[in-house]
Amino acid sequence: MKWVKTIITIILLVLVCVAIYYGGLLGPIMTSGETYEKNGVTFIYPEGWSEANSVSEGSIAAVANPKDANTSVVIQQVPPELGNDLQQAYNTNNQGLTQYGNYIRIQEASSTLNNRSVLIHRYIINEPDGTQKEHVATWMKMSDGKLYVVLFSTPVESYESQRSNYDKIVHSFKLIKDNENKKWIFS
Repeated sequence: MKWVKTIITIILLVLVCVAIYYGGLLGPIMTSGETYEKNGVTFIYPEGWSEANSVSEGSIAAVANPKDANTSVVIQQVPPELGNDLQQAYNTNNQGLTQYGNYIRIQEASSTLNNRSVLIHRYIINEPDGTQKEHVATWMKMSDGKLYVVLFSTPVESYESQRSNYDKIVHSFKLIKDNENKKWIFS
C-alpha cells in the first residue's frame, strides 16, 4: 500500500514539474510587465520601464529604465547593406566593432530562442567618460525574412541585476499584425 502512495506522489510531482516548465503555472508571473506593440513588433518589458527614443540606425523600438538612464534595450532591423544571411551580417557587424580600441569581447554563442536560431554577442565598450557598458546583442531572422537585433546595454556593475529584464524582452519578442497589408505575420 505504501508503494501506491509513492507512485501517486511521483506522478503528481512530474505533472507539477511539467506544468511549471511549460508555463502553465508560472506563465503569468514570467510574462508580467508592460506590452510594447508598434512598428510591427511586440514584446513585454519590465514594469516601471518606459518607451524611449533611439537614434540608432534601423531602430524600431526602444525601452529604458528611468531609474538608470544608462540601461536600455533597443530593437533594430539590420540594415540591408549587411545582407540577408544571419551569420554573414553578424560577422560583418562584429568585424566593425573589433576595430575600435574601446571594445572588449566577452562571449559569442549560437543558440535557439523560441524555436529560432539566434546568434548572441556579449561585449563591453569603454566609454569616453571612463565608464564601461556591457552589451548583449541577440541576432535573429524573423518570419518576414528580415534580420533583427535585440540590443541590451547597461553599466557593467548593473549587468547581473538587469539581466532578467533583458531576458523578459528578448524571450517575448515577436512580429505582430502588419497594418499595411492587413495580414498576420507570426514569428
